[in-house]
Amino acid sequence: MMEQRESWITLAKAVALVLVIFIHSIYRDGLSSYLTGFVMPAFFILYGVSHNTHKCRHDLKKYISNRARALMIPYLILSLVMVVMYFIVYPVIDLGFSPTDFVFWMIYGNGPLGRVTHLWFLRVMFFAIILFSLIDRYLHDKPAIFRLFILAVSPAIGVTLKFSTGVVLVPWGMDAVLISLSFMLIGSEIRRYRHLSPWSVNPWVDLTGLISAIAVYSVLSVSNSFVNIGESIYGNSIYTYMITGLLGTYIVCLLSFYTIKKFPLIARLATSFNKYGQEIYEVHPLIIEFNYQVLGGFAIWYSTLNFYPGAPLVIINFPLAIILSYLFASQVVRRSDTLRLMFLGFRKSREIQPKLTFPVPEPNEGRGAVCLEEIAAEN
Repeated sequence: MMEQRESWITLAKAVALVLVIFIHSIYRDGLSSYLTGFVMPAFFILYGVSHNTHKCRHDLKKYISNRARALMIPYLILSLVMVVMYFIVYPVIDLGFSPTDFVFWMIYGNGPLGRVTHLWFLRVMFFAIILFSLIDRYLHDKPAIFRLFILAVSPAIGVTLKFSTGVVLVPWGMDAVLISLSFMLIGSEIRRYRHLSPWSVNPWVDLTGLISAIAVYSVLSVSNSFVNIGESIYGNSIYTYMITGLLGTYIVCLLSFYTIKKFPLIARLATSFNKYGQEIYEVHPLIIEFNYQVLGGFAIWYSTLNFYPGAPLVIINFPLAIILSYLFASQVVRRSDTLRLMFLGFRKSREIQPKLTFPVPEPNEGRGAVCLEEIAAEN
């Protein structure tokens, strides 16, 4: 059974994944802007927290090779599948660009404009892992100032890649890679001092910290506006995003710790959900897009449920995206070697001890996923 000290990470990652699905289920508005201040950073920070650097740095070649299979094979296969699907449905379904334009943007490695696919996360995670692993390999025993310097300048370099070149989207999302690397390094530094211990001091200190963090986060996230580093959208300030990313992750982790203490059963549910985190992430946008194309024009939704502009589709999209993607992952993907290769990068049988992560369980656990992300930590 998973140790109590690790289960808070499980729940935190499950919450982050659920919020990603929720954001994808609604229009871009104030609520989505509020949530994007921390949801994706939480995955990268918790990757750094749960990553077993001692184990991985001594066999770096094998580690990176496994991550390449688990992230880039699904990225390439699913990208190709999306291209083929679009060729089939076009022009009945027109996303605003031709299929040949779609092919161009896939080769470009980021895009198309206004339609950057959710698969950017797999690619960015992989390249960020390479940089993170190299930094850890050669700087783990050096003074912290060297790692902190890289942590501090990486976001600025990433943003500069966009504005110095004048492009709307940076090829292969290398700006997002550098920003994600910085969040990973934050998580890694936290692990150095707290290991896998919960981010808790005592109830009163935690309550004060939680209220303060929510207040500061709310002000900063609203002022920074919508962020999506996969689309090279950084809000008004990349360093405000770094702060909200850390604060939001702290809030979720602290609430997860107390939730697990009071409701242990939730840890089991979160573990079961995270077990299929990568497949859920990869599949859920297709369910949302299908609902939008099929149900989006039904006037009855808008005449009966209008308390929120996106309410009709949210009511359909959000639960269906979670339920159907989970059922597909647990009941379909696990039964097919071909689908395991497509969604996880490995054909091995799924006889596993659940990992704590979305997005990165160990390949040798039998599923090979680097899913929203190591998502018991690697002990």
